[in-house]
Amino acid sequence: MEIVWYTAMSMDGRIASADHDLAFLDTVTGSGPGDFSDFIASVDAVLVGAGTLRWLVGQTGGWPHDDQPTWLVSHDESLAESVRPTRAPFVRVAGDLLPVVTAIEEGGHRRVWLAGGGSVAAQVLALDRLDEVIATIAPTALGSGPALFDLDALPRRTFELVECRSLGSAARLRWLRAGRS
Repeated sequence: MEIVWYTAMSMDGRIASADHDLAFLDTVTGSGPGDFSDFIASVDAVLVGAGTLRWLVGQTGGWPHDDQPTWLVSHDESLAESVRPTRAPFVRVAGDLLPVVTAIEEGGHRRVWLAGGGSVAAQVLALDRLDEVIATIAPTALGSGPALFDLDALPRRTFELVECRSLGSAARLRWLRAGRS
């Protein structure tokens, strides 16, 4: 099973402002043809954190990927209930992510989108289960806010850059876990 952290961030590595605003994404102009839709078609499960889900629900009124089996990392049961019913299973989990990742893998899933946020990404990285990072870099510096990997005692992990391209005003970087390419 592969876990892919597909996200956007500011030039200074923030995935949201200090007040969890994502308005900086408006500074991204242009994208490759079918980038996100091609990516979504390549995954068969989603792992998402509470902050990301709250933002998406606020923007879209629901979980826009309800056709994908989804695991929500949150202690807030009401957040999970706010997006149900969904077409695919939607499971709320809390605590240690190792059993969650193991359950997703044992469920036969091959490619999992880590949809956010930085804390969940850091936990998956710490488990040494993160295989790929695809980040769109917005032409904005935020100064503070959640980081791409938001954990104080982050273990060292090495990745190899396999793609770097311009996307209008932004840049797309893609890394694979070292030794995997």
